[in-house]
Amino acid sequence: MAEYEMNSQPKDAKKGGAWKYLVYVLVVLIATGISLAISLWNDFDSVVQTFSSADWRYVLLVFAVVILTYLIEGLIIFVFCRLYTRKYRYHQGLACSMVGQFYSDVTPGASGGQIMQVYTLKSQGILVSNAASIMVMWFILYQVALIIFGVCSLCFEWQTVLSLSPDIGQVFGSSWNVPMWPLIVIGFTLNLSVILILFVMSYNHHIHNFILHHVIGFLGKIHILKKPDEVRESLRVQVENFKIELRRLQSNIPVLILLLTLFFILLILRFSIPYFCGLAMHAWGADAKFVFYSFDPETPSMLRASFYTSFHQMVTGLIPLPGSAGVSELFYNLIFQPFFAGSFPTTIATQILWRSATFHLVLLVSGIVSAFYHSRGGASVTYASRKTFVTLQLETYEERKRSSDTMYETSQFSRREFQRRFSGNARTRTSKEINIPYEDEPNKPTDFAATRMKIAPTEERRYLEAEVPSNKREKPKKQKPKKKKKSSNASNGWDTWEI
Repeated sequence: MAEYEMNSQPKDAKKGGAWKYLVYVLVVLIATGISLAISLWNDFDSVVQTFSSADWRYVLLVFAVVILTYLIEGLIIFVFCRLYTRKYRYHQGLACSMVGQFYSDVTPGASGGQIMQVYTLKSQGILVSNAASIMVMWFILYQVALIIFGVCSLCFEWQTVLSLSPDIGQVFGSSWNVPMWPLIVIGFTLNLSVILILFVMSYNHHIHNFILHHVIGFLGKIHILKKPDEVRESLRVQVENFKIELRRLQSNIPVLILLLTLFFILLILRFSIPYFCGLAMHAWGADAKFVFYSFDPETPSMLRASFYTSFHQMVTGLIPLPGSAGVSELFYNLIFQPFFAGSFPTTIATQILWRSATFHLVLLVSGIVSAFYHSRGGASVTYASRKTFVTLQLETYEERKRSSDTMYETSQFSRREFQRRFSGNARTRTSKEINIPYEDEPNKPTDFAATRMKIAPTEERRYLEAEVPSNKREKPKKQKPKKKKKSSNASNGWDTWEI
């Protein structure tokens, strides 16, 4: 059903979707141009001079780190897909990553990236239900890694957060200091609440019903939510999907650890790019050397730059513009100016290099990949939104829940078998082996002598055999060899995965 709907959109919808994307791209270009003009308003010559003296080895390193982050994203998608099929190739995961990045950059709040990745995975031979599961699991693990990294950022740089009070009026020759910590705290709370609310609603029915009926109903009555019924249904779908995909992740702990490690490496590399931009622009002098982390708050380091970028992500996430165009540049200047020794021209120069490498060039390359990449199946979709992704999750819910339950129970059985094998010869004996009556047979007599003989140590059995007459001893029953049934979940790879 979902496969048919994905390839059967009306022509009018496709044309309307294409126009929407064109509008979004124009918004990105206009906002970028305005922010660039504001940044260079009084410091054009100084910025040009900073670029002219830049260390081009570090400039190339900046672009190399950006490329490496997308190679890691492709590896993460590759690992996810190899759990469902062994025919998936690494270059397919890389192409899927680029397609998702393009549609995330040109849609408000990055709402179009996940659904377009589902369509791309379908065209690459992944079932729609499995593709939807992959994207939900991606979302869960990415949010978990982002929250943990955000907690580390606040713990290590809390004094920096309190001291951030940039002068946002200096561009126009005035003075207006605004503290940044309220926006950073609100942004972190928003990131945390996304996972926390889904987790609590998944395992507490009282809170689940209270939010769905009372909270959303109240927000609808005071006209904060225009369509409360749609919001209620969307949240219900998100909670159920979170529950089944979290259970699926728990069914394979080694893969879970591997993916979380890759996400942490991805975040550290991506968030540390401003540090390499500073080295390229000689922000701390021509003799500055690479430092991963220093306990001295005055010493710039790669990890410290990652914490600053984490604060930047918390703030820009509050404003859902396509690609955070304009907003990203503005808050970069405000947050990173203290990091670059208070030099505004140097901050502007690093911002232009950082934004060009992480957004403009990526937008161009990913746009070309999205336009010309074709795989088997060819899902021809021109417009998608967050609402489309929720609908797709709802349509594939039953199939994904069934497979998730099977995977989880299979993994639990495998763990019990593993524990039994490594616990020695001792094992849990059934009621038949020790001749204990079942709950539905309370009046069944018990031969305690035979029971004691079965559970006694070997050296005591010669005495016990003498107590039990030979005609009353139980003879071992011949058991017919059972045919091994092929697990229905073997093709999924979650119990025995191979990458």
